[in-house]
Amino acid sequence: MIKLFLKEYLDEMSTVCRDNQNNVSIAVNPDSERQGHPYFKFYNNVYYGDAAKVVRILFNSADYVENKNAEDQKLWKLSHKEKKLLKELLSSPSAEYSDMTIWEACKFEWNFEYLEQSINLDKYVNGEYDKDKTFTENPGYVPYSLEMPDYLELNFC
Repeated sequence: MIKLFLKEYLDEMSTVCRDNQNNVSIAVNPDSERQGHPYFKFYNNVYYGDAAKVVRILFNSADYVENKNAEDQKLWKLSHKEKKLLKELLSSPSAEYSDMTIWEACKFEWNFEYLEQSINLDKYVNGEYDKDKTFTENPGYVPYSLEMPDYLELNFC
């Protein structure tokens, strides 16, 4: 997190997907102060600031993350239809990364924002970081090789 002169904080955040047709978005917003349990956010609006609801979902399992919500957005328990939409979005091509799905882009963007060192996209996609103990021993690292859980089975943990 970067502290500005006005004593405001600039969060490490990346919007990975905006779906205008369904008015939803997916973002990663790692907190440098928290270790482990990497997750992404799914908002019920294309702009997170306008969203009335948000859900945090773990990368490595089909589980919700309970978290205090600073933006006064309601915690969102997804319906089956919303889970299906989420899964379809994550499986669709990324607009920013031509050879990646949104799922893969989420993992890369999480690591890019979370890790205290920059990572190279080609090395990440080639799995080089997945073999490096500097990364694999970090509980916040999300491997490129991590397959998407079945988010139709989402549960509160």
